[in-house]
Amino acid sequence: MSDTTRWRRSAPGVPLERPLRWWVLYAVVLTAVFANPLGEYARFAWKTELYSHVFLIPFITLYLIWQRWGERPAQVRGAPVLAVVPAMLGLAALQASRWLGTAGLLSEPCDRLVWPVAAWLCFLWAGILGFLGSGFVRTYLFPLLFLVFVLPMPSMVRDGVEIFLQHASAEAAAGMFWLTGTTLFRDGLVFQLPGLTIMVAQECSGVRSTYVLFIVSWVAGYWFLRSYGLRAALVASVLPLAILRNAFRIVTISLLTIHVDPRIIDSPLHSQGGPIFFALSLVPFLALVWWLRRLDQRRVGPSAAPEGMSASEGRPSGHPPDQPGGIGGR
Repeated sequence: MSDTTRWRRSAPGVPLERPLRWWVLYAVVLTAVFANPLGEYARFAWKTELYSHVFLIPFITLYLIWQRWGERPAQVRGAPVLAVVPAMLGLAALQASRWLGTAGLLSEPCDRLVWPVAAWLCFLWAGILGFLGSGFVRTYLFPLLFLVFVLPMPSMVRDGVEIFLQHASAEAAAGMFWLTGTTLFRDGLVFQLPGLTIMVAQECSGVRSTYVLFIVSWVAGYWFLRSYGLRAALVASVLPLAILRNAFRIVTISLLTIHVDPRIIDSPLHSQGGPIFFALSLVPFLALVWWLRRLDQRRVGPSAAPEGMSASEGRPSGHPPDQPGGIGGR
């Protein structure tokens, strides 16, 4: 083993507080450099329902880190070589923004803003690796990766998800109408019911509530489950739940219009009732979380707590241990 290799392996770290202060200063300067696109994105997200959640993502990340702050490494050593990877991705995002903008392929605000925001995020991750090192990143990997949800959804992805949910919801609604014994004639997305004709529009896809539930499923899996397979199952369950929620909304409003009051189709329940049906979809979702957690406890044992929970108390942990761990946490 060479002397250089021995020195690298035995090189001592430094207390966390000093590089953490330097990273905070770096993050402030970086955000100031990207102030124009970030400010434009903030104004756009404030006015657009699909992206209104992005203001909560940084605070959720900070809370998830605070939960496990007691597991922070006592000493850290920067990893500038590893930091080159996200830094290069950030530069690539900036270059892609220039190329696509010059070609006129960024007509919508979400398409134009996703590249500079992605570059800002990559440079932020590069700073974390450069100042705080890989041990810190390993300890708080999920909260740091969770920041990816601040990115705007490209229009191509948004439209693809909307169209898929639109057609899948129509199929599920047809099945629910059949179960209720309702007479109907269907032509693609158009349903002719007794005294009512409806079309499942792209706006009925519920893409925003589906995206929010998708984000919630990641946090719930991190908090309550240890098995990565069960976490993946929870995240995957969002899609069928979204389709069933949309179909239930279509059938409910249609049947109420036919059998209760014909004005319901033009009422706020139709145009603004999304939050109500989203809340109803949380009932099977929370039941699934409860069932998966019980299954998880039987597989790994009740004493093994999820990452976001204290092993001794089974609740979110935010208090430092008596003896903090070394580099990389406990």
